[in-house]
Amino acid sequence: STQAVFAAPRAPRAAPVGTRRARRASAPRTAATFPRVVRAVASSDDKVPSKVIVVGGSGFVGSRVCDQLRAAGVADVVSVSKSGGNGGVAVDLSSDACVSALTDAMKGADCVVSCVGVFKPGDDDAMREGNGTYNVRVVDAAAAAKVDRFVYVSVASIVPDALGGAESAPVMAGYFAGKKMTEEAIANAFEDSKVCLVKPSFIFGGDAFSVNPPRVTQQYGDVLVKILGSGFVKSVAERSPGPVALTLAEPVAVDDVAGAVCAGVFGRNPRMSCDGTDEIKACAAAM
Repeated sequence: STQAVFAAPRAPRAAPVGTRRARRASAPRTAATFPRVVRAVASSDDKVPSKVIVVGGSGFVGSRVCDQLRAAGVADVVSVSKSGGNGGVAVDLSSDACVSALTDAMKGADCVVSCVGVFKPGDDDAMREGNGTYNVRVVDAAAAAKVDRFVYVSVASIVPDALGGAESAPVMAGYFAGKKMTEEAIANAFEDSKVCLVKPSFIFGGDAFSVNPPRVTQQYGDVLVKILGSGFVKSVAERSPGPVALTLAEPVAVDDVAGAVCAGVFGRNPRMSCDGTDEIKACAAAM
């Protein structure tokens, strides 16, 4: 993939927890659905980060992010999760009290990654809290610890768009509201050039099927990619209404999602947002 080659100065940080850096008045957010961000960002000088925090680092995506970061030469990869699995730190994100513990863990980190997500269809409150409130606490802690970069695994714009919009979707409204809440918190706390949003639709991988969250194996997913990733199917999807387009959307391998996250950690993401399978694969190729 092609990287932008201009440099961006390090932005001053906002120190107090709970405060946000004011966004430029000329760029208000008014859209009901997730904005499709295509702004270019500064490229990395290929300096290997010395310390990276991966919140949700024991999960399906997070554990692979940790593995890939270590393979890329990051000396100190700290996994943070409720269980403390994957050799990490145990932190419960369900209370505001976690911000202090997170801030301590994040001190000296070059980047924070959040792979935190909750998928509980039918329980909008739990999904809004798990995808929104929990992640906002992570953003608050990262800002307080003066971390330089932030990478977040969100959701592809095509998903809420196909279901009627992030705020009016008949199903999963809490899920989309939480993701949007987190994206806005990140935008208020970090400069665009210091952010990477990785936005997959349907992730596949591993050797086990799952219903909640819905997931298929690597072998089955590879077959879907051959079919849904073909030029013919993509051309049909582009001309189809939202729900049909979502059904025909090419899924993305978990290793590609993790690779795109790592590219964001290194500052190699060609744009602020890697939205959908094609952009995620292009971003992952930068590693």
